[in-house]
Amino acid sequence: MAPPLDFSFKNLATLTDSLEEEPRKGTKLKEGYTDIVTAVRYNNNSIHELGDLVPSITSLVVNPAAISWLDFSFNDITQLDDSLLQFPNMTTLYLHGNQLMSLNEVKRLSGLPCLRTLTLHGNPLEALDGYRQFVLGTLPSLKQLDFSSVTKQDRADAENWKKLCSKKMKMSKKKKVAE
Repeated sequence: MAPPLDFSFKNLATLTDSLEEEPRKGTKLKEGYTDIVTAVRYNNNSIHELGDLVPSITSLVVNPAAISWLDFSFNDITQLDDSLLQFPNMTTLYLHGNQLMSLNEVKRLSGLPCLRTLTLHGNPLEALDGYRQFVLGTLPSLKQLDFSSVTKQDRADAENWKKLCSKKMKMSKKKKVAE
């Protein structure tokens, strides 16, 4: 297995910019490289969006479907993109230290069935009530969230949170129908 392609600290504004950069020492690009790259680091850049993720990864690695780890930590990402769902074998996704504000962004990740490790701390959404419970309720396959193992108590709290929110939604709908 190949080491991660490392584009960290490259001052990238877009993912496409990585196509014009050499990865950091110890990693190699697609041409003549037979080992399967399963991880790419884009951390500590100025990336705002992920829309060009698929074409960028496809240009860089031999087998994009083998990608299991992406690191977008410490960028300026405000929204997640469905392009992440093009990597169904992804087990690890680092998104800490960005500008994600809405828990609805987490819902997009439910299409990643193999996702086991996720980091979101250091984003504005971390300060929202029920953050951890919502994430774990939405992504029940997670084993680690924000570098902390998911416990049985976390799972129980997430399940209770989900039930409580579901009840509130039903009551809210009934109230609107009655009006």
